[in-house]
Amino acid sequence: MSKFGFPIKFGRKNGLPRQAGPSRNGSDGRFPKAPAVILGGLAAAMLLACLAMVLPRGAVAQLTEYDNPSVLIPVDLSGTYYRYNIVIPPFQPLRANGSVDQNAQTLSTRLGKNLDMTGFFQLVDPRASLEADPRAGLSNAPPLDFAPWAQIGANFVIKGGIRVSGSNIAMELKLFDVALGQQRLGKLFEGKVKDARKMINVFTNQVIMSITGEPGVFGSKIIFVTGERAGRSVMMTELGSDEADGLASSKNGPATQPTLGPGDATAWTFRNRNRSELVANGRVVHSGDTVLTPAYMPNGTLVAALSGPVSTNITIFEGRSKRSITGGSGIDVSPTFSPDGRMAYVSTSGGGAGIYVTSASGGQGTRISPGGTSTDPAWSPKGDKIAFVYRERDICLVNPDGSGLIQITGGQGQNFHPSFSPDGRMIVFSSNRAGRHQLYVMSANGDRQQVLMPEFQGSMTLPTWSPTMPPQ
Repeated sequence: MSKFGFPIKFGRKNGLPRQAGPSRNGSDGRFPKAPAVILGGLAAAMLLACLAMVLPRGAVAQLTEYDNPSVLIPVDLSGTYYRYNIVIPPFQPLRANGSVDQNAQTLSTRLGKNLDMTGFFQLVDPRASLEADPRAGLSNAPPLDFAPWAQIGANFVIKGGIRVSGSNIAMELKLFDVALGQQRLGKLFEGKVKDARKMINVFTNQVIMSITGEPGVFGSKIIFVTGERAGRSVMMTELGSDEADGLASSKNGPATQPTLGPGDATAWTFRNRNRSELVANGRVVHSGDTVLTPAYMPNGTLVAALSGPVSTNITIFEGRSKRSITGGSGIDVSPTFSPDGRMAYVSTSGGGAGIYVTSASGGQGTRISPGGTSTDPAWSPKGDKIAFVYRERDICLVNPDGSGLIQITGGQGQNFHPSFSPDGRMIVFSSNRAGRHQLYVMSANGDRQQVLMPEFQGSMTLPTWSPTMPPQ
């Protein structure tokens, strides 16, 4: 029995418990074991730089909704939930004797990637089925024969039909429950071909809602930094997108440390010649002393770390007024907030940098991280977990009282700056495991680590996921 109160397995070098689990293929219906990790330290480097500075001296139309059985399948991220086998054959012509273009394969593949990314599903190759009619289950087609799908172990089947006319597309999508032998969900979308990805994201969220009882987060915003040093700029993308939009360029100085708040409110820091600026929703709200690691409270209040002559304190920015909520002669940075009004942050008050928890209104903090440098805390919107970076290598999870410490990434380069999805079931982070800094997403227990926007050119660091759920 360990000091954590339960038997543990240890990671490779740091003595942290690794998350236990079944085999990697998930054959027993549980998540695979989370590998031990090596995580990297842009945030730690930022903290060290701070020490040096402050120590003394879519257009989508949903036209039709079919019956939706109120059978919910519980999902438990605490450990051992079942991964459902789902089949998504290439989409077919919406009408008999019709034809399809490349969108049929592209969109069905996109839907499969979305569902696979969540960690709730295991994709099954549709070519294993002996289905007689590939249009079966669509409108104006024979009913779906569930037997061929049951024979290959499918729990769910998604059938899609499309019709493209010039720049317009109509797309029918249906979810079938093989065990119940019935349709579970059906949607008909019409719009522009360029918005087909958004239609897929909406349907992905509805499939997740139908099966788990909670909607998905595809279409939610993720803000990040691209570029190096003086060339850093801020961009934003959506989960389920292959593109990103620029928000702040480096034309007059580097823009970095972006964050998102309720309603997709934005904030980042900007170096304007010799002045440090805090920009919120496109407006400069502070110019002067060095400002670091902005964040939003759940009520939309903007908070950031502000450096003075001998200390760096977490400060509330309200209009033209500022109010510190931490004090002392050390460094307090990287605030993150729970739904019920608590704050986790990085502090050097105990010597080295560690994760502390206190009231969002301030007060004496309690350290919850183990010995050694800990940075980049991110509080789950569910309120039950805090993710953080340990010893500039490892992304870990811990309960707000310091118990339940586990390590959830490992063995693949440097990984840092975790941020939870608005439903708390996924995490975005940055990693250089493929030779350059890219954004990755994973389930909140470390499973299904996948790169976001693999074709994006340039570095991608410091991601923050919006707390705002996308339109459903």
